[in-house]
Amino acid sequence: MKRILTMFLAMLFIFGMLAACGSTTATTETTAQVEATEPTQPGEEGKCFKILTLGNSGAVDCGHMLAYVAATEGYENFKIATLYYSGCSLAKHAAFMGQNANDYKLYVSSTDDPTTAPTIMNSVTMEQALRYDYWDIIVMQGTASEIADKEATVQSNINAIQKFVRENCLNPNAKFVWHMGWVPPTDNALRDTYPYPENNVYYTRYIPYGDDRNNFYNALTKSTQDLIVPNDTFQYIIPTATAMENALSSYFEEKDIHRDYYHATDLARVMNSYVWLCKIFGIEQLDELKVDSIPMTLFKSLQDAQDYVFTEGEKNVMLEAINNALATPFAVTQSQYTPAP
Repeated sequence: MKRILTMFLAMLFIFGMLAACGSTTATTETTAQVEATEPTQPGEEGKCFKILTLGNSGAVDCGHMLAYVAATEGYENFKIATLYYSGCSLAKHAAFMGQNANDYKLYVSSTDDPTTAPTIMNSVTMEQALRYDYWDIIVMQGTASEIADKEATVQSNINAIQKFVRENCLNPNAKFVWHMGWVPPTDNALRDTYPYPENNVYYTRYIPYGDDRNNFYNALTKSTQDLIVPNDTFQYIIPTATAMENALSSYFEEKDIHRDYYHATDLARVMNSYVWLCKIFGIEQLDELKVDSIPMTLFKSLQDAQDYVFTEGEKNVMLEAINNALATPFAVTQSQYTPAP
């Protein structure tokens, strides 16, 4: 009788999941019950990892391509999952955690099937995500403006979230990592893609920085150094914000790395995924990018008719931006690739 009741409750949970997805990525929705996954053993350090990011669309943009990049570079048994809520700040994560809210989506990709868009599970709580698998790494991030503004609650929210993770993560030895997300664009054509341009928060967040991207980035890196670097609970920082700015110091324009008011283009997704890969696997510098193209199945939409093939110039800029971000994570390094070839 107890088994029948359990099955009945599971069915209710499944049918109650949301079908809609707020992301513009090409993804596969599923109504699989998130608790039903049987956790496996931790990854072998240096060879494979299982990573869960407590993030927002900035983390999805990186995780969306990461399994594909890892597979192309020869890594196996690699899994990346992102617990997603649109624009989610540390404060919002802490609130959802306290309410046991199931407002999240869980995006999951792996090297087992790297050219398949992430699977999405809807109506997920943070506790369910933490118990979904035996995670080796928990990546945390806030919003760029939240960190740049040095909000007084940043550290207290980090402490609360980490305490919750320790209490609920299946792996007691999971390591914390910090993702330094990028700043939004200043190009009005990109800003106007925001659903509510008359009250564009991505513009108003620039007001303290004189509507200057460099000022915003400098505030973000300074605050990251003041708030995050001294926190020894974080093993390392993933400097995707710096890779983005490094790329902009070349002949690239904002539209080359931003597809709208905030999110990364597919090219920038690959670039940022490499930054993640290098930090995760302890790669100090890359000799080359083995990813030559992006499969159509991984594009932000399925409207593209064929795979996207990188030009030699694009690969040069990406490789340089990645290596410079790894070498100098808190300052922009001027590109040698300017003007355009």
